Amino acid sequence: MKRYFNILILFFSIVFMISISTYSIIRNQNKIKFEKNVIFLNSTVFLSDSIVNKLLTQILNEKHMKLKDSLDLNIIETFLKKNKFIESVEVYWKFHDVLEIKIRERQPLYILTKENYYVDSYGKFFPMKKIKKDLPKVSSEFSNVNLKNITKFILRMNNDPFIKNELDKVYFEKNQFRISLKSFDFDIIFGNTKRFKEKVEKLKVFCAFQKVQDSLSNYPLVNLNYLNQVIASKSLVYEK
Repeated sequence: MKRYFNILILFFSIVFMISISTYSIIRNQNKIKFEKNVIFLNSTVFLSDSIVNKLLTQILNEKHMKLKDSLDLNIIETFLKKNKFIESVEVYWKFHDVLEIKIRERQPLYILTKENYYVDSYGKFFPMKKIKKDLPKVSSEFSNVNLKNITKFILRMNNDPFIKNELDKVYFEKNQFRISLKSFDFDIIFGNTKRFKEKVEKLKVFCAFQKVQDSLSNYPLVNLNYLNQVIASKSLVYEK
């Protein structure tokens, strides 16, 4: 009986020692200093590894860098999303010692000139940290409704490769659009977005004709509002 009792004590002692060792190993792993791996999901203009690392130092102190289990990944994501140049962010553990951070930079769609802001395809505006000269410049009274209408208009314009490459300036007032192109000297009264595709096609045809017809180069104003025709005018008096 005593022999079995000694065997039982030995068994529990071994189990206890194994448990203590396993706990120590796991705890030590959590204390290992981890690495950060920043991955950009699109081309970047405003962000870089160094900028993101500077942002992370504001929330990851020395304690966080040594203790994995003290990190709240949701807090890191929420903090990074507050940066106006970040569209989306995902933070997770790739391996036990690699913190992977996937970031998508906000992409400017156009420049809101009066406010000196970029606006993206979601109608979100953010500071003009660096100038991108190839973007359309928009002049309009600032409002959420205007931003929504302008953003939708430019996104539709960008569906046509020629217009996307040429669109230079957009004026928006009272739900009416007026635009200008990079390679042509005339202004264009686009009006509202009714018959949108028809207006775009008429504009492209007029541009093609102007390249081969010198007589069309003397018209500084083109009106697309009329059904099945383009009205070219030598007067810069705009329709109300």
